[in-house]
Amino acid sequence: MKRVSLAALLLCSQAALADWQMDQQVSSLSFLSTKNNLVTETHHFTDFNGTLAEDGSLAVKIELNSVETNIAIRNERMREHLFKLFPTANLTAQLPNEVMGLDVGESMSLEVKGQLELNSKTQILTMQLQVTRLANEQLLATTVQPVLVNSVQFGLTDGIKKLQELAGLASIDQTVPVTFNVVFNAAN
Repeated sequence: MKRVSLAALLLCSQAALADWQMDQQVSSLSFLSTKNNLVTETHHFTDFNGTLAEDGSLAVKIELNSVETNIAIRNERMREHLFKLFPTANLTAQLPNEVMGLDVGESMSLEVKGQLELNSKTQILTMQLQVTRLANEQLLATTVQPVLVNSVQFGLTDGIKKLQELAGLASIDQTVPVTFNVVFNAAN
């Protein structure tokens, strides 16, 4: 009897410690680009995934070659001149314990420092988030304000200059506002 109880306890504790998985079907990751100081367009990535551990450790992987700008030649040029050598970006962060303790329907706003690795460079980004417990097995995290990513800090200046030249533009802004709306489901 003790063996069965101990085995059940171990299985339950392993399930409680299982990572939460990002649900890409209902999640979004978007960014803005501004050209010639006048025209701002919205773009997004179609392939990204992440996990959230019970201790609040967050890890997100973005496949940069999944960029979608709604213009095929622009997608190709961004893949070639910005993402070819380093096609993946990784974001890690630590969420406070209170996030994992939210009750269903409860929300909290918080500031989180995340570490973004892109193009073999790493920067700390400040993210203003709202996290909501949608159900016992579901959390929603949304940016309250865009996260500003400075392409200069990630060594992307030459690639952006090349894109500017190819498109015949006077300028492409170096600061890129990023927003996301992601849902995590408890792993079973």
